[in-house]
Amino acid sequence: MYLWYNIKIFLIASLENDGYNQSRKDDKFMDIAICDDEKNLRENLSDMIKEQYEDCNVDLYDSGNALLNTNKNYDIYFLDIQMAGIDGMKTAEQIRANQKNTSESIIIFITAFQEYMNKAFDVKAFHYLVKPIDKNKFKSVFLRAVSDYTRANENADKHILIKTGSVYNKILLGDIFYFESQGKKIIAHSKNGAMEYYGKMQEIEKILGDSFFRCHRCYIVNMDHITRYSATSIQLSNGDDILLAQKKFQEFVKIYMQFAKGGGLVHE
Repeated sequence: MYLWYNIKIFLIASLENDGYNQSRKDDKFMDIAICDDEKNLRENLSDMIKEQYEDCNVDLYDSGNALLNTNKNYDIYFLDIQMAGIDGMKTAEQIRANQKNTSESIIIFITAFQEYMNKAFDVKAFHYLVKPIDKNKFKSVFLRAVSDYTRANENADKHILIKTGSVYNKILLGDIFYFESQGKKIIAHSKNGAMEYYGKMQEIEKILGDSFFRCHRCYIVNMDHITRYSATSIQLSNGDDILLAQKKFQEFVKIYMQFAKGGGLVHE
């Protein structure tokens, strides 16, 4: 059910961050999990990770059960698709289920067979590595994953404030899937549900950052939540499909590719 408000949007600006109120955070020590039933692969992958990124903790697991039983949430997961017991795909599904109301980790699959990767969209995998793992390919995928992780953490506190009477409601931009226009009203679709209010798309468009794109006269999409797109529509990580205007398609592809910077599987 939508929440009805007759409101005005306020943006809290800071000198350090044009257009957003963002508290500075120290760089986070990254936690990484490798889950594969091949000991040599686990150890070699751990060595390659530490060669590229020293500020991290790497934990090694030989099965999906062992990983899930820790109840620990990692920033990046490397999961073997074909493991005895709970395989990598089922492990990823459980990880995503556990993260339903929290920020999502980056998942990179390890596989000997590329045909298994069709299901990777269902768990919003970042990318995959084919065995035997090429060191240069690993470096490219891993550094892009670190870049995505860093960007997500930098954006974690960016928000807009919506005033209802004397009350200010904070909405994290990262939690917003898209804005939808219906006549004189705007609906903000976010992880906490949909909020409906009176406003203009031009006004909200001006105060959003580079993560958002006006893909249609009725929609502004958060590119961080895009899972697939076609010439006429965009699918979001919450399962919703929104319209992509034909005249916007070429501009969208160009901007989205720049935004993704060659990113992961979900961007292809």
